[in-house]
Amino acid sequence: MAELATSRDGAVLTITLDRPEVLNALNAALHEALAAALAEAADPAVRAVVLTGAGRGFCVGQDLAEFAGGARDVGTHLRERFNRHVLALRSLEKPVLAAVNGAAAGAGLSLALACDARIASEAATLVPAFIGVGLVPDTGGSWLAARLLGPARAFEWLTTNRRLTAAEALRWGLVSEVVPAEEFPARVAEVAQLFAAMPTRAVWQTKRLLDRAVSSELEQQLELEAATQAELVWTPDFAEGVAAFLEKREPAFTGEAAARFHPVQLVVDDDLRRWRLTVLLRWLLAYPHFVVASTWVVLAGLVAIVNWGITLGRGTAAAGLHAWTARAVRYYTQVTAYVFLVADPYPGFRGWYGTYPVDLDVAPPAPQPRWSTAFRILLALPAYVFAYVLTVVLEVVAVVGWFAALALGRMPRGMRDLMAYCLRYQAQTYAYLLLLTSRYPTLASGSGFHFEEA
Repeated sequence: MAELATSRDGAVLTITLDRPEVLNALNAALHEALAAALAEAADPAVRAVVLTGAGRGFCVGQDLAEFAGGARDVGTHLRERFNRHVLALRSLEKPVLAAVNGAAAGAGLSLALACDARIASEAATLVPAFIGVGLVPDTGGSWLAARLLGPARAFEWLTTNRRLTAAEALRWGLVSEVVPAEEFPARVAEVAQLFAAMPTRAVWQTKRLLDRAVSSELEQQLELEAATQAELVWTPDFAEGVAAFLEKREPAFTGEAAARFHPVQLVVDDDLRRWRLTVLLRWLLAYPHFVVASTWVVLAGLVAIVNWGITLGRGTAAAGLHAWTARAVRYYTQVTAYVFLVADPYPGFRGWYGTYPVDLDVAPPAPQPRWSTAFRILLALPAYVFAYVLTVVLEVVAVVGWFAALALGRMPRGMRDLMAYCLRYQAQTYAYLLLLTSRYPTLASGSGFHFEEA
């Protein structure tokens, strides 16, 4: 698309915002192009991402010309566009480098802060801009600035609208390096290749640990580190790192994840704490989700019919339908987890990955045998019956857990783990039935879910 350019250099994907005449201000077309580029960045072959701008600017936020007609539904605009980009950047399982080549302002500055590292050209400037038009920081700007600077300095900067030079941003710790403009492209490429050569899974998990560290207590963080380490020792990069150390050579990391036990995995990142008031009112609070979930279920059935024909014809599900169905199953799983006290926060309504303590990690589309596709409903019947039995178990345990959570203010670990097992089998059954995978749901307790709890 004309508004954005992407390029690959080995394992590095560079995303360039390409509206230099308006300092890469974001309009509707650029929003869609950026969302597509960040989806492309999820490709396992990509091990590092660079976000930059064309011309004199990095990005100056929203193109205000779009609001010239008097549109004021800014909340929806942020939720559907800007916020989506920030969540995509933070959930990318690889390092993201902001190459701040020029002016970064408003939501464009927030996008730079949402990246994992920032390198700046001498020509770069960073300015919040929001207060200058009577607004507050958005696109995660308040959260990100407070994390990077601390609340006091973040408040001073965001409210005074001070324009920082690249050198000042370096002193403040907002960027890690400042490079002369003529050397900037070469240095960005060098740093990006350095990130791409790292053990990608370990880099991603470090990113996730740091995000959690701000809100975790020490005991919770220690447990999360232990659970993460236990997962990473099964990756090829750990084996390569140990071998390289013993053989006194440089490691050749590949970034490959540990072998998946099942294409659909339940990820539990729950701290077991439960707020008694929401436990008491759980079913009442969940009523809006019951309404939305019923609509998703109907739509998922219709999508499955279309996807069935496509998969039967070409042996692989359509990528777009696969992604939508994964969101539907994930949303249903998140709502079920909330209703039955497997997790405590109120879930969102969109089914995005990485937004809830009980999550569903669904592998990309893979070839499926046509014979099993043709008879999928019949083949799924035994699993569906057993999933129903486990749903009854889930309900019984949830009732007992309801009283325990009211009394203790937390869910006993054994109960939570048993309910997670039921949820995992249920999700794998729906995934099999809806053609997200040709792998049958597994009964093995260690297959298809892992705990990353704090």
